[in-house]
Amino acid sequence: MELTDIISKIVVVIHVIAAIVGIGPAFVLPILTSSAKTGSQLRFVFGMMKKINRFPKTGGITLIVTGILLMIIDKMGLSVLWINLSLLFFIVIEVIIIGFVEPRLKKLTQIVMASEGEEIPEGYTAAMNKIAPLEAAVHVLTIVIIILMVVKPV
Repeated sequence: MELTDIISKIVVVIHVIAAIVGIGPAFVLPILTSSAKTGSQLRFVFGMMKKINRFPKTGGITLIVTGILLMIIDKMGLSVLWINLSLLFFIVIEVIIIGFVEPRLKKLTQIVMASEGEEIPEGYTAAMNKIAPLEAAVHVLTIVIIILMVVKPV
């Protein structure tokens, strides 16, 4: 086995771990927020979200770096359609998350964390209903990227 093969396999392992670390919370957090039925549960979930949200950012950066390294190591460049589509969808995901989801979640987190008692803060459900379709779009695009990465259609 050549050195480039070994390096490529190591980078693939890091890439897959980064995907799990980066993508996992994006699928779990909406389930947690929808499971909270009281104000204290909601504050707990949003407190956890603040701690967990660093993982998708770190995973996402690592995915980009290792993906580019793999393109260089495997001498693929941007000549392969599934790579181009994956990159495009990843950029769309980042725009949705950074441009639309995070600002709304940040405001919502402030409202939730400032609330007291067991009542769900006023406006919470309406705000989450505006975020849910964006999260669903991110989930669908993420699944498409995973399929492209596994199947690698020509």
